Formats: sequence, structure tokens, C-alpha cells
Amino acid sequence: MFDKEVLKGIFFEKLVLKIIALASCLLLAFLAVSGGLLPLVGFALIPFIFCFLIVCVKKPFISFLFLFTVCFFIMGVLRYVRIPMPPSLVVDLAILFNFIVLALHHLYQNYNAKFKLPAFFFISLCWTAYCFVEVFNPIGTFGNWLGTIRATGIYIILFQFLVYYIFKDAKKLKMFLVFWAILTLLAALKAVGQKYIGMDVNEKIWLYTLGAHTHVIYSGIRYFSFFTDAANFGCHMGMAMVVFSILFLYETNKGIRYFYLIVAIFALYGMMISGTRSAMAIPVAGYAFYIILLKQWRLIVVGSILFIAVFGFLSLTSIGNSNADIRRMRTAFQFKQDASFNLRKENQQRMKSFMGNYPIGLGLGSAKNAGEGDLLHGLPTDTSFVFIWVESGVIGLVLYIFIWICCLVSCFYFVWFKLKDPMIRGICSACGAGIAGMMVAGYGNEVLHQFPTGETIYILMAIAMLCPYLDKNKQNEVQVT
Repeated sequence: MFDKEVLKGIFFEKLVLKIIALASCLLLAFLAVSGGLLPLVGFALIPFIFCFLIVCVKKPFISFLFLFTVCFFIMGVLRYVRIPMPPSLVVDLAILFNFIVLALHHLYQNYNAKFKLPAFFFISLCWTAYCFVEVFNPIGTFGNWLGTIRATGIYIILFQFLVYYIFKDAKKLKMFLVFWAILTLLAALKAVGQKYIGMDVNEKIWLYTLGAHTHVIYSGIRYFSFFTDAANFGCHMGMAMVVFSILFLYETNKGIRYFYLIVAIFALYGMMISGTRSAMAIPVAGYAFYIILLKQWRLIVVGSILFIAVFGFLSLTSIGNSNADIRRMRTAFQFKQDASFNLRKENQQRMKSFMGNYPIGLGLGSAKNAGEGDLLHGLPTDTSFVFIWVESGVIGLVLYIFIWICCLVSCFYFVWFKLKDPMIRGICSACGAGIAGMMVAGYGNEVLHQFPTGETIYILMAIAMLCPYLDKNKQNEVQVT
């Protein structure tokens, strides 16, 4: 350890540092004159980046919040700013930053030394290994594989690993949930602003060019906030609504509790104005999963009656058709009249005719890079599970679905038999319900690997698996006191 006086002498009295400071000022002036604003700002930010690194090394939780923020806003920022790299590479750099922070932090503090990675992490690792083996798929190409492997097969274990080693106590977990709630509220308010105030120039350009075919429809405009598209936004809002409405029932802090309720209400409205019909399956499946977790037959009966009532209202009546949002939601229950749904079924039948010959799929990246002459040319996958099926084959699809089932079964086991603390049981239940809803939505839309929905799902999976560890720590604290 350095003495404080020595450090003071180095930083404030040494001539060499004064020379460096003067040289830095001259360099800033030179960059401003010759290179323009961007090099100047980049160089000027170096001290702040260094300070941010020091803060993150001391508290890696902050670096994780930074990573999640990047995932949440990166696609929206790209509508306004062009960056000389793919958005996935920006997220990769943020992930790398988190691992560097963990490594530096570990040098002086061996935290979480008693924690062992759960079995679910290794199950997920099997999926990652399978995706790596796909590089040898004779039908695929290395370039397509390289561009797809991260979002499809690597992020699921990286985000889990970071959660396991950063969320070392229930306090950190609750702080993250509040942080996610704030971002969710911002996303919902942005969509509300798009609807009632209007869109800015960049949003209109995207809406009436790339998004015109899917977002400007007969029932009105589908709002997308700062997400990639309305489907991604609507499904994320549906998942957030389920999670925060359940957390509302368990949170003991009144301020946070009612904040969760407000977020859930805004998320519900955001889901509705997104016009994403598959998002409606998220609360249905999520709440059904939660009711079963409670093991109370009275609630199961009440929930079933409520579902039948909602289904009957939307499928058997025309009440509320004057409202574009209700009219759009109603089409989700009229499958035979839905041209989009029928077209998807036709495309899947065409895929089925040749996918039987490719049990390991057509290779990662093949679905998004199909050219003339390729089997998938003109056949959009449209849903996440179909996407996994055509790229990794029936073997990959079975393994991928097995991961989701293992997660949900683990949630059942934890809530029913293992968790004792009510708050942690509530968190595990909320995460499981959100994951169950997104699993159903994954068949309706291709949203499970998009920013930030995919990363949020991986975080919720890890949180659910972390609950027994946190519960055990909390029980030990109670016994000690």
C-alpha cells in the first residue's frame, strides 16, 4: 500500500505530471482545430472513463447496469447516430468491460467464494457448445455462423455468469429490478409520446420506409418506442407487466410496491398500443404459470373463468371495435381470418417439406442471409422457435426448448419446496411467470434474440436460479441474529 503523502507527491508535486497536463491541453487544442469535435470529445472523455472504471472495479454492479442500459437503448440510438460498428459489437465491448471489471475486482476481493454455478448454467452451456459445433455444418457458412453465434448461443451463458457473480445479495437483486422498472417506464412513456405527441423525423423515416409494411396497417400505427420494432417492444412490455404486477404483491416497501404497480399499468398500455398480438399470450401464459405456482385450486378456477371471459369477449363479440387497439387485439383470436397467421402456417409447411433432410439445420445465420437458390429464399422464419429450427435443426430445437423447460421446472421446484423467504419466493415466481409468457410469445414472434428482450430473459433465468442461494444466505442471517 502506498502512503497518502507519497501519492500526494506523485499527483500534485511531480513536475512530470504538470508536463503531461500541459501536453494534454495542447493536444486537445490541436484535435479541436485539426480533427473536429469527435476526436476532441473522445480524448476529453478519457479521464471520466478512467474514473468510471475505478468505480466499477469497486462496485461491479454498476458496470452491469451500464451493460443493461447499453442493451436497452442501443437500437434506439442507432436511429439518430451512425456508429462505425454493428450494434452487437458495442454490446460485446460492454460485456468485455464487465469481465475485465470482475477480474480486477477479484484481485483484491474474493467475493462470492462459496457460490457454485447452478446446474442450469451447465445445461445452457450444452446449448452454447452445440451452437459452436454448428460451425462444421456443411450447409452453412463461416461468415453467417460468426454473425449469429453471439446472440443465439453465447449471450445466454455470459449474462447468466455475470448475474451469478455480481448479484451477490438480495439487495443488489432488488436494485436491478427497480432499475429495470425505470427503463420499462421510460420505454412505455416514449411509446405514449409517439401516439399522442407524435414522432420525430428519424422515427418517421424508419416508420414509413423499413417499418411501413408491418407498422402502418389498416387498424392504425403500431408504436415501437425506442425498440427495434413494435413486436419486440410489445413483448417486452408484456413480460415486464407480468413480472412487476407479481412483484407488487410481495414487495414490502410501499414506495417501491406502488411504483411497480404504476410500471405494470404503463407496460400494459404499451403492450396494447404496440399492436403485437402474440404479446397478448404473455400475460395469459405468465399468470397461468403463476397461479399454478400458488397451488391454490380456488385461484386456478377463478383464473380459468377470467380467461374464458376475456377469450369470449375478444373472439365472440364485436364490442369495442371502434377502438383500434381493441380491434387489433381481437384479431389475435380469429386465426382463420388472419392472413398473416395463415401465411406463416403455409411458410412453415414449405419449410417442413425439406427440413426433414437436415436434422442439424441449415447453419447458424442461414435464415437471415438467404439468397436466390437457397432453400429459405423468400421464406421468413417470423418466430423465434422456427428460427432456431431452420438454423440448428430438430436437434437444436429440442435442446433449446429443453433449456426453457428446465428453467420453468426449476422455478416450480424452488417455489414449492425450497424457498422460505416470501420476498425471494415472489421474485422467483415473477421471473418464472415472465419466462413462461415469453416462451409462448417465442412461437408467435421472433423476439427472443433481440435487444434488449433476449438479454432480459437471460437475466431473469439467472435470477430465478440464484434465488435458492440468496434464500439460504437470508435464512443464515436470520439464524445468526
